[in-house]
Amino acid sequence: MTNGAQPNAGEAPRRVGALRAMLAMMINPGRVLERHAGSIAAPWALLVSGLAFTLFFLQTALDLERVGKMASGDVAALAGKGAAMGILGVAVLAFLAWAFSLPFGGQRTAGWAVRAFGLGYSPALIYGAVGLGLNLGLKWNTAVACGVTGLLWALGPLFAALREMTGGKNGVSAVLSTLCGAAMLFAWAELSLGG
Repeated sequence: MTNGAQPNAGEAPRRVGALRAMLAMMINPGRVLERHAGSIAAPWALLVSGLAFTLFFLQTALDLERVGKMASGDVAALAGKGAAMGILGVAVLAFLAWAFSLPFGGQRTAGWAVRAFGLGYSPALIYGAVGLGLNLGLKWNTAVACGVTGLLWALGPLFAALREMTGGKNGVSAVLSTLCGAAMLFAWAELSLGG
């Protein structure tokens, strides 16, 4: 065995661990946030949301191109808008949610909120990857079926993050997660369908 093969051997367990954490985010987001949100750097967490929104906007662009409502040259630009929304938009949304949660007694920092929100879009990333595969492989229009569904699945992790940020107050967390989810859906509609 050569020295070059050893680093590759360690890559597979890390990839499996990351995939397992993303899938666990759909099933038990509170536990994943408790275990991982404090230890993952914000850029890596925002990479999750950035990729999720890039795939979502790319599916939207491909759907619009397929039905003749978007030029082929505009597909990459819309995917770029998705990346910006997934990174900058999610970071701003997390900061605002953190600021609104302060009066309710939570002890989490703004940095924790950004990491938790970024990781919270793990379900959207999974749905986005599946949707893009169906879009390209079977030529299905998947932005609503997979992209919007992924954003809806992300409401569970957002609720779990907000519950941590509000000191366990379920009612406030439900209202804030609903507002955060609605803001992202409206932003998607405006950036991709309205403009």
